Amino acid sequence: MVIAALLLSYLSVYVNPAKAWFLAFFGLAYPFLLIINALFILFWISKKKWFALIPILAILIGWNYLSSYIQIPLKTQKNNQVYESIKVLSFNVRLFDLYKWNNDKNTVDRIFEFIQSEAPDIICFQDFYTSTGELSENEIIKKLGNKHFTHINYTIDGKEYNYGIATFSKYPIINRGSIHFSNSFNTSIYTDILIDDDTVRVFNNHLQSIRFNKNNYKFISNSKSFKDDERMKEILDISYRLRDAFIKRAGQAEIISNHIQNSPHSVFVCGDFNDAPVSYTYKTIKKGLKDSFTEAGKGIGNTYNGNFPSFRIDYILHSDKIRCHRLDIKKVQLSDHYPVVGEFYLSK
Repeated sequence: MVIAALLLSYLSVYVNPAKAWFLAFFGLAYPFLLIINALFILFWISKKKWFALIPILAILIGWNYLSSYIQIPLKTQKNNQVYESIKVLSFNVRLFDLYKWNNDKNTVDRIFEFIQSEAPDIICFQDFYTSTGELSENEIIKKLGNKHFTHINYTIDGKEYNYGIATFSKYPIINRGSIHFSNSFNTSIYTDILIDDDTVRVFNNHLQSIRFNKNNYKFISNSKSFKDDERMKEILDISYRLRDAFIKRAGQAEIISNHIQNSPHSVFVCGDFNDAPVSYTYKTIKKGLKDSFTEAGKGIGNTYNGNFPSFRIDYILHSDKIRCHRLDIKKVQLSDHYPVVGEFYLSK
């Protein structure tokens, strides 16, 4: 049963959730299915039974999926025929802790101190926020060092508060574009950045959120506090929210992929995909690109720091012309996402 479930998780990346949304749940459950199968291997080995070969074979079939969750670096990246080292940071900052989720009044300052310590050349913010008060655009630029070109797109543009997505660059920005999704506050932007005599296009993405409510999070944290009828109601509500998000992200991923395939320049594809590596969303966007984590990452690649089980949902993908020689997921407690920082070379 669990072997079949693991195989279905592999299939989920090829099937649009709009056609068979239930498969996406198997993809989401991949890490847990992997662990259960590994335990069965140990069980059957302890019994000296050949049945252990079946889950071993099932795991080996999806070996490339395993490498997208955990990396053991065995070699270093060589710097061959390169001319520029570029540091890219992608970070969902959760509105710069607008509603004080961290219970730390210094979170905003700590976020900018962290960014300054990393000194990235290109920054992709998701869940970006500004106000007419203490956190204006000018104030953010000042906190970043006054040496940045900007591309900001607001999905909610109010008189006092603005929410959206933003890309900052120490290199000149020569073109800007937005990718809008119907019936969604989530969005993507692309930014053409001139680096010496070359141009790269940076896609900054924030794909469809699940939008759990307080009761959903309460149930995830402590389902035993709910009565039986309430428990079933919450399970159904969470399932429907996940289903709707799977389907919306699939459509958004196809739109983004089409833009990537038609880019006239090499690309970085950054952001919060809100989906794990074993998913239709990830496979669709990654088409023809490299994943900086599988190229140069190390350890377990979880990037989500919230109440839901931790997955890798934040990425920096890139064209073949670009080489990643270092990728770090910084485990700093500043948001419900960990920032992803990569160092790259542009090959000649």
